[in-house]
Amino acid sequence: MTTAPFRALLLFAVWSLPCTGPVLAQTTLRVMSYNLLAFPEPVPAGRQDTLARIVDHVRPDLLLVQEIETLAGANLVLNDALNTNGVTRFSRADWVPQISDPGSTVKLQQLLYYDHERFTLAGQQTLTTAVRDINVYTLYVNDVDLPQSQDTTWITVYVAHLKASTGVVNEFARQQMAQVLMDHLNSLPPGRNVIVGGDMNIYAGDEGAYTTFMTAGVGNPLDDPLTLPISWNGNSAMAQHHTQSTRTNTLYGEGAGGGLDDRFDMILLSQTAMNGGDRLSYVAGSCRPVGNSGTCFNDNITDCGTGQTPFAVLRALYYMSDHLPVILDLSFDGVVAGGPALEAPSPVALRHAADGTLLLDADRPGTGVLERWDAQGRLLERRTVRFAEGTSAWPAERTAPGLQVAVLHLEHRSLRHTLIVTP
Repeated sequence: MTTAPFRALLLFAVWSLPCTGPVLAQTTLRVMSYNLLAFPEPVPAGRQDTLARIVDHVRPDLLLVQEIETLAGANLVLNDALNTNGVTRFSRADWVPQISDPGSTVKLQQLLYYDHERFTLAGQQTLTTAVRDINVYTLYVNDVDLPQSQDTTWITVYVAHLKASTGVVNEFARQQMAQVLMDHLNSLPPGRNVIVGGDMNIYAGDEGAYTTFMTAGVGNPLDDPLTLPISWNGNSAMAQHHTQSTRTNTLYGEGAGGGLDDRFDMILLSQTAMNGGDRLSYVAGSCRPVGNSGTCFNDNITDCGTGQTPFAVLRALYYMSDHLPVILDLSFDGVVAGGPALEAPSPVALRHAADGTLLLDADRPGTGVLERWDAQGRLLERRTVRFAEGTSAWPAERTAPGLQVAVLHLEHRSLRHTLIVTP
């Protein structure tokens, strides 16, 4: 089987397709969504330093945050977590105190931070709901060499924090909030690059809020970069996608406990942004919770194997919030100003032999977490693997003839490969 050509930082060999046409200049842009847990109030104090460690590890270009309590907290994120150690390239959108539910004594707001060397913020607005605001931001990419034949690349970003908790009433409130977002999204020009990120508090794929996101789009239908079975909550087969809670017990009485067993935090994309309709496209396999290797179901994030994430970062994730941040990468067909490039990954390719043995070609040794899934979305195996320079081989631990999807999770990305195993 011949693998597709590999373009560093941007494309990974997933399907056996030849590369045709001219090679364009490209840039990888990283999006991160993070619930900061009533920042800056809950103990331990000084969590902006903890956030700085996480941000330094992830290196996002767009940071979508939830649960900012005050303007002072918004500025701490900007000045003490993002613009530190000589970094000056981050700006934030205007701080707007919560407008929705004016009688509420708990005011938790969303906000966008962005690399102003790579993006320009052109406008923002606030959508009101019965629970809390949904914040909308319009940006464009600072393309340093915009061809005359192409228009400015616009991006609309929604940052949301849907109603929490189980029960019919709360599910209905989430669905109503999702509908407010989709009503606004449907007012945008068709074919817009759209990012929807936040703490959605959705327990399963058949919830009304999720189906609203997935079906109510008209000119800009949304896609979930992760194609998962319906059941997420408490499902050990979905362990590597869970984002709450980072702790088995509450920390100083703040946030949630119970360990990692819910997929609350998500980033959704319009089909245009998924598929490259307007110069942006999703980098396959890049959407994941930071630090979650899938080995800490119902445990603390610090119990996850450190093959992907340094323990110091896992510890920071534990103390920062009861949620994990979610990230994904977008490939931009052009060159943007400023900003450090993401570390170039090893030119690796995942392929297979006829008996289902997986083969990895790498230019340096490393470690990762290997998974195999069947066509029904059932996890066949998960194990930590080490690979050497050159070609490494991993025979299947469980034989399951038919279509399979293999995923190798590395520190800054995941490789995905579809194969058919013959009996």
